[in-house]
Amino acid sequence: MKAENYFPDDPSNGPSSQWMKGIDRKRRWRDGHGRTALLVLDMQNFFLDPDGHAFIPASITALDRIIGLLKYFEGPVIFTRHRNSRDDTDNLMTIWWRDVIDGKWSEITSDLDTSIGSVIEKEHYSAFHRTELENILRSEGVDSVLISGVMTDLCCETTARDAFMRGFKVIFLADCTATENERRHLSTLSVIAKAFGEVMTSKEYLSL
Repeated sequence: MKAENYFPDDPSNGPSSQWMKGIDRKRRWRDGHGRTALLVLDMQNFFLDPDGHAFIPASITALDRIIGLLKYFEGPVIFTRHRNSRDDTDNLMTIWWRDVIDGKWSEITSDLDTSIGSVIEKEHYSAFHRTELENILRSEGVDSVLISGVMTDLCCETTARDAFMRGFKVIFLADCTATENERRHLSTLSVIAKAFGEVMTSKEYLSL
């Protein structure tokens, strides 16, 4: 199935409010979020460059929303960079996808200033798997994580689930994440809101 841009060209007329109406968001973190870190997952050329075979059109709007959020976000920021090679014969992701993310394709888009935070490399869906992410969050006294990046239903959802299981409160940003189509995007938003954390837009988060 061809990837689609399910965000409109004009972000001000985006579908985010309609998405929120269709999701059960009754559950909230009653005692607040505490110290929050922003995770920016895999915003790399592999997914954001239109010339790449894995280009996700909706990632362009998600990128704009992330850049907007970073202007006001004051907590720790962690960027992830997914990398693998054909030599990773014990990595099921490499075996499953039969693809390599390395070189220029693994670089985080130059539209993001990674010097404002930390960059960790990962090799699997979850940003916690075989990385220092949990140690970084613990050392920063983090209670909650904001999830942004790509892909909504793969690395973003898996990282959100893993964060929940490790005792971090999850806040999943509906307009700062992107995947190949709207159906998959909304499916993840529904699952997260039901069982793993709060789902909201970046505008809603900044208004807290």
